[in-house]
Amino acid sequence: MPRAEPDFEAVFNSLPTPHLLMDRDFTIVALNQAFLNCARTSREAVVGKNIFAVFPAVQDSRAILQHSLERARDEGSTDVVPLVSYKCPRDGRGEEHLWTCSHIPIHAKDGQVVYVLKTAQEISELASTMGFEGLPSASRMEEYRLPQANLQVLNQTLLATIQHLRRLVMQAPSFMCILRGPDLVFELVNIAFSMLAGGRDLVGKTFREALPEFENQEYPRILENIFRTGEVHVGRKTRILLQDSSDSEMEEHFIDFVAQPIMDANGEVTGIFIEGNDVTDHVKTEQRQALLIRELHHRVRNTLATVQGILTTTANMARSIEEFQEAFSGRIAALAKTHAIMTDQLHQSISFQQLLSQELGPYTDDQGLRIRLSGPKVELPSQIAVPLGMAVHELTTNAVRHGALARDEGRIEVGWDLVEKDGERALMCEWSEYAGAPVAPPSRDGFGSMLLKRVLSQQIRADVKVDFAPAGLKLRMSVPLQIGR
Repeated sequence: MPRAEPDFEAVFNSLPTPHLLMDRDFTIVALNQAFLNCARTSREAVVGKNIFAVFPAVQDSRAILQHSLERARDEGSTDVVPLVSYKCPRDGRGEEHLWTCSHIPIHAKDGQVVYVLKTAQEISELASTMGFEGLPSASRMEEYRLPQANLQVLNQTLLATIQHLRRLVMQAPSFMCILRGPDLVFELVNIAFSMLAGGRDLVGKTFREALPEFENQEYPRILENIFRTGEVHVGRKTRILLQDSSDSEMEEHFIDFVAQPIMDANGEVTGIFIEGNDVTDHVKTEQRQALLIRELHHRVRNTLATVQGILTTTANMARSIEEFQEAFSGRIAALAKTHAIMTDQLHQSISFQQLLSQELGPYTDDQGLRIRLSGPKVELPSQIAVPLGMAVHELTTNAVRHGALARDEGRIEVGWDLVEKDGERALMCEWSEYAGAPVAPPSRDGFGSMLLKRVLSQQIRADVKVDFAPAGLKLRMSVPLQIGR
């Protein structure tokens, strides 16, 4: 099939980069759709008019562009402007933008230049990422002129380098952002900073507008002071409160960060660069470690006091060295078992059933009839578990020597439940012995009686009632599960 002639106007308008065609007097002859989109104008508004009338440039920028256009027209070779500042008509505020331009001569059959094709690429955002401030003067720009091939390579290398550095900044594990102007407008925000801020759209908004939860915190004042004084601010393990969204709860974070001013060529502060790391996990680990150390100190003091009390009381009540040694060793062993179990638990607690099983377990039978334990799972903090463990040890020892466990047919039932007492949760426990040796009230209070009657009530506010019924000892005890240090 015969090949159709290419539609060069369609090709021209399909090019993704802005292109504009001028005659020798720099009157606009045509421009493609990309240029129209960039300038936010129409062909009717610009075609037939001088380029500087439609797109005015001032001072050095005008001189740079005009000299480049004249070189392309008069010398007949492509001229490249690597960097130029130019107002973009789409910007209602009339701010300058940075561009890279090429001016390409279009020759007639006789070799004369009849048109100049302008290509333009805005690089404001990329140049901002690199921290470029200002441009060389027209006279200095002349010194930077290089052969066309070298300029193209230089321009492509510059753009590739800027894009690579931008990717590195965006993907950096540390959070980074750039704030511009006295209103502290977000100009650049990398992925880590965006994630710290809950994924909010920050670019183009002021710091106060984008992060309103900071209004009652010190950071807006810190940043404003940096912009005013030009002083660097370093924060270590700084506490901040952030929201993932406007209706979410405040979340506590800790950050290490450096906020430093960005200076222009005249030494004036034009922005602030912030870089840092979220160290929340590290700080909370340190806080937990400090808490555990305080808990350890408290536990050691309490344990030493308990050991001293056991030693003194056992010594006072023992009738012989042998009796003292046996009783003291058993009580210290019971204390050690309770501590060992709690040490293995992350939350430093032990279940009530575990406390009972470690003492009564050795006396159970194959049918599970001699020892019966029934009740819900109840976790005991260390402050309650230690004295309760001692109490269970004393009850078990008494049952083995004088009560239900002194006879083969004897049995013990322990039942417990959670109840409300005086407006707080409490453990209600009943210890009942059956078919043991006849029971009679003791002729004198031993360590166990003293522990049940005085120590439990003073240390953990337990209410203990003991019935020395002839058929078997019965004990009823309620223990509040909330206890102050």
